Amino acid sequence: MKTFHVDDRLIGVLSSRHYCVHTVTTPPFTQSWADAFRDAVNRDVPYRQAGIGWTATVALVLDDGAPVGLIGPVALEVTLDRGLCNNARIISPDACVATFVFRGDYDAWMEVMGGAMDPVAAVMRGQIRLTGDVATLMTHGPALTALVRCAQSVTRDVSDQPAA
Repeated sequence: MKTFHVDDRLIGVLSSRHYCVHTVTTPPFTQSWADAFRDAVNRDVPYRQAGIGWTATVALVLDDGAPVGLIGPVALEVTLDRGLCNNARIISPDACVATFVFRGDYDAWMEVMGGAMDPVAAVMRGQIRLTGDVATLMTHGPALTALVRCAQSVTRDVSDQPAA
């Protein structure tokens, strides 16, 4: 994995798995990114419709925060309530109280958020690990799909071309 910076700000990532470059307007797994994700969820009509019957806390854990300038692992914990995201905060994974926890390394998260990897495939391959009641989670599949699209709208994929 290679990162690209401008004025000490992360602007892109070259993933070694699929050779994708991702632009990041604000580094993922930071509070400003969490705020942008919450806002994207709350603006998203498909999520609002799909999540109307779902109340849960979901965490996305980044195993190593170094690629975004953080020390150790970091978690985004979101509180979802009937089609809205009431809270999105960056916390220590040890402080997570989420019902569903998705955990992966930076490359895996960037591939999912950039659209290069399907999130279900990432879980099935073990690149993203899931803790929580899978049967319950699957009843909210359309809401999960909409959440992933919201994350992808905050972290944009700009090129699927192989590196030269």
